[in-house]
Amino acid sequence: MMAGAARLSAALLALGAVACEPQRTATLDDALRAYEGGRYQDALRMSRDLQAKSTDAAERQQAAYVAGCSAQELGRDDDARASFAVAARSGDPVVAGRALVMQGNMAAEAKRWSDAEALYSQAASKLRGRDAELAREQARDAAAQATAARKAAQAPPPSPPPPGPAPTPAPAPADPGPFTIRSGAFSSETGAQQHARNIAKAVKAAGIKAPKVRQASTAAGRLWVVEFGEFATKAEAEQKLKRLGVGSTQILPIKGS
Repeated sequence: MMAGAARLSAALLALGAVACEPQRTATLDDALRAYEGGRYQDALRMSRDLQAKSTDAAERQQAAYVAGCSAQELGRDDDARASFAVAARSGDPVVAGRALVMQGNMAAEAKRWSDAEALYSQAASKLRGRDAELAREQARDAAAQATAARKAAQAPPPSPPPPGPAPTPAPAPADPGPFTIRSGAFSSETGAQQHARNIAKAVKAAGIKAPKVRQASTAAGRLWVVEFGEFATKAEAEQKLKRLGVGSTQILPIKGS
């Protein structure tokens, strides 16, 4: 709980010294003891009951302060604000000042810095001694936060970086053609020749020159390979392959064979 709530007991004890009326009733004592014992629901109930039944205005405002502190502990901020607003109208400067501090604390928690500054300043004008000094410090802090928030809101958005030169498109890779189609690699020349005869008819039907057998160095060693056709681009070779029913083929640049 913040400074106002933490000193709730001292604030209420001081009321008897500064007010013309007698000290608080037993019912207010009960509410205060419940609050100090952490029984916030009981404290809220008893202080509200006192607000409703007491015929003494000062006592009702003291009870409103206890109700506000209890409601805040219970997370019921709207109820706490309403109760502190009643207590802030008290003719007793201690009750009114502490209620204003509590209102200022709630405004600061909501980042309503201008409201917090005004409430703390009002509290400082009612309180005395160290309590007044603390309220003035809180008012200065809230004012600084309000100024920073205004500057941040008024600052123009950062300018976008100037556009740089358009990226130079990467050159298209050079076509290393011409290309040929390789259909199989064989450990013997006889096997390669037989495969060439087997696919010769399909190759001719596709309008491609007859397959040829030649010796080549591959990852598997020296083999005999069957190749057919000469194409300017890889795309042209791929188009021809679509018309062939020949499996296990590769499109290779002739100069890389």
